[in-house]
Amino acid sequence: MRARPPSNEHSIARDFTLLQTLATSPSFTNEDWPAFYAYAKAALQGKAYAVVIDGSLRQLLNTYVPYGSQPPFTGDPETARRVLASKQPDVSDLFVSLVTNTPVFNVDIPVLRDGEVRYMLLLGQLPDDLVRIMRGRRLGPEWTTVVLDRKRVVLARSRDQERFVGKTHRQFAGDMMIPERGLIRGTNLDGEHVLHAVVRSRLSGWLVTANIPLAVVETPLRRSLWQLGTYSALTLAVAMTLAWFFARAIHKPMAHASRAAAALPRNEPSEPSRSSLAEANTITAALDGARAELAQHSERQRLLANELTHRVKNVLAVVQALVTRTLYGARSMPDARDVLIERLHALGRAQDLLTRTDWKGAPLKQIVAAELAPFAARVELDGPELIVDGDRVQMFALVLHELATNASKYGSLSDPNGKVSVTWSVTDAADGARFKFRWQERGGPAVKPPCHKGFGSSLLEAALPADLSANPRLAYDPEGFVYEIEAPLSTVHSGRQPTI
Repeated sequence: MRARPPSNEHSIARDFTLLQTLATSPSFTNEDWPAFYAYAKAALQGKAYAVVIDGSLRQLLNTYVPYGSQPPFTGDPETARRVLASKQPDVSDLFVSLVTNTPVFNVDIPVLRDGEVRYMLLLGQLPDDLVRIMRGRRLGPEWTTVVLDRKRVVLARSRDQERFVGKTHRQFAGDMMIPERGLIRGTNLDGEHVLHAVVRSRLSGWLVTANIPLAVVETPLRRSLWQLGTYSALTLAVAMTLAWFFARAIHKPMAHASRAAAALPRNEPSEPSRSSLAEANTITAALDGARAELAQHSERQRLLANELTHRVKNVLAVVQALVTRTLYGARSMPDARDVLIERLHALGRAQDLLTRTDWKGAPLKQIVAAELAPFAARVELDGPELIVDGDRVQMFALVLHELATNASKYGSLSDPNGKVSVTWSVTDAADGARFKFRWQERGGPAVKPPCHKGFGSSLLEAALPADLSANPRLAYDPEGFVYEIEAPLSTVHSGRQPTI
């Protein structure tokens, strides 16, 4: 007769490693809870459910229910408070879940920020999972195994699980007195006299008992004294090696998974490994997925940093040009300051539009509307939907700001009856599509050409460089100022459609 009582040690160790892997995912680190919900639900594949709670024991998500419909607080405050106090992983006793309404147990780990517990990541599981593990050890039919929590409540039993789970039984009072491992006589839940081999889990504090009826043990032992010694030694060996046996079976794959989890935050590669332990392979696969996601995230961060550096340099160059050209001339310092502030505000509005689209561009209608917002009732806009390339948005914003400023001071917008018409179109040509933009003022005072050319006039004339086949035109017609641009469509429109 060979007996191999099951242990929950490798299951709990696997769960701790799996939770540590989930906690290092970029979506958890960035506190992107909708993304982490989807990631965790896919990783667990319905075999368990993940819960995130904060220091006040509020549930932030629960993958057992749709995102956003989780209970307000954890249903296991006792274990959560132990984790908060110890800052160490822990395992709950059996309790009734708020979402499953059935007995469950949690495996908890703390997630620290600056040395304090910021969040707790929980893995909720059904006791039936333990039953499958026990039955998978292929014990003989004469053996019965039981897992008890710290309160003497039955978590799992290899026989009649539905009958005994969640109940407290006086038959285990003697077992609970054993600090680590031992061998005692007693009765089982069916009233039979049995021999208990008992081991207390170091990870969870639970008891794992394997018992065999005394009749099964004593009948063959009566045949000879040698057999009596053999069976006694065998039973004692079962008790003394219960935890060691399973630890040996999982040590190598779990050690590899632990090393891979430790290397994940440093983005270090780990050696490939496959084992016969399905749980370890699941963890390793999850680690590989998290490592790939982390590498992609790091690459995106690098590209964004490079792009941000480029954009900042461009903005600083534009600001420098605005300051230099605004302060140069015959304006007084207070006037120059006011003009500069207005131009910087126009540049800021352009930056806002670009930020919404990750610098991919902005709709021309929004650029025009932003600069002419104070005069919206007196402005007519007409033109097709057109996305201005990110590199041209600032230019259009500054051009429209200068046009609006001049119109409000000297042109049609300085008169209550004056109006402005802004139109644009796209036409076909032999050398490709062309973009046409027109600013037309009406109803204002008579227009006169400026006495000197300032920054505004220079900006309007050089809005698009001449080497791009652009043709800006400024017309100081008596009935109203006209400004037109005609250029190849490709100089202002990239064809990309940003999301706004």
